[in-house]
Amino acid sequence: MNRPAGTPREGGVHAVKAAVVIALVVVLGVVVLHHTTTSRSASTAPSSRASSGAPTTAPAPSTTTTTVVPPASIKLQVLNGTGSGTLAGQWSTKLRATPGYNTLAPDNTTSKVTQSAIYVETPGYLPEAYALATTVGLSPSAVNTTIPAPATAPIPTTERSKANLVLVIGSDLASSA
Repeated sequence: MNRPAGTPREGGVHAVKAAVVIALVVVLGVVVLHHTTTSRSASTAPSSRASSGAPTTAPAPSTTTTTVVPPASIKLQVLNGTGSGTLAGQWSTKLRATPGYNTLAPDNTTSKVTQSAIYVETPGYLPEAYALATTVGLSPSAVNTTIPAPATAPIPTTERSKANLVLVIGSDLASSA
């Protein structure tokens, strides 16, 4: 085809511009998609909820703890592990008042303990156990991550099926009741 001299080749210019725009949109889409996928996978924490009744061991806690279940919905069993006094009752009253745990009737442990501990009886309550540790002033290492609590835990058999979490009071928490 013969064009008169000085007539611009607009079809070719538009095709090149369109190709550049399409390439930029594709690259931008890939970058956005990669960024979204990366930030979602980095922010998604693994669930500690077990699908079977088999004991599981959860990983150590992160520096941030998120409580999924509000304290009023958590059945908390407080046990006195010192062998004397009414510490379980005192701590039950304190935790029922603030932050509002659903505390069960206080009881004693099956054996004396020196260090306080938190046991998870219901799968999926590990984040709540770490939050309870913070509330009572224990380090995250006080949380036993075997779910449900091991048979060797000083928890009376009759109390195991009632609670989601069990707080065993040792001499380290005796003075702060």
